[in-house]
Amino acid sequence: MSTCNTESRHDAELCPDCGHPMVRPSVPNLISYPKNGPLTKTTPLQRVLALAETANVDVFDLANGAPTEVSALVTVSQDPDDLAATVGLAPDLTEDLRTDVIAFVIALVVGTPQTITNTPQATVAISRTPLEPAADGPGHLARHMLYTCGRTTPSATFAIAAV
Repeated sequence: MSTCNTESRHDAELCPDCGHPMVRPSVPNLISYPKNGPLTKTTPLQRVLALAETANVDVFDLANGAPTEVSALVTVSQDPDDLAATVGLAPDLTEDLRTDVIAFVIALVVGTPQTITNTPQATVAISRTPLEPAADGPGHLARHMLYTCGRTTPSATFAIAAV
């Protein structure tokens, strides 16, 4: 058993920002984990997309693209009883950037939906270039989610602007 908070009995990598263990669970060792749950998918992108579906976040490619500095446009339903979001992604994103942006949006929608719903149109634009890693907030949560999904990234924090 660990004797201090920086040790992990699972020999997990520690998050450089918060010091908590970053965990990649072994699906066969997860008791009662669904046979087709998000972690059973093949790639980190597929895992994050499955997680988005579970979180009621609809992901699609923008038909007309997006401004060059925007990776995604995110809208959240105004109905507080049924939180749902749509994420339109710039179609030219790399798989890694697409994965990171989707994880950031999930963390934003689930953790701080008011960041989006408090804007005039309940819509925000997500930057294309990651910011410095965050020690807390949606970018930090996204980084932990990504690690769990099999992707290691230096930052999953992006700028947000009301649309």
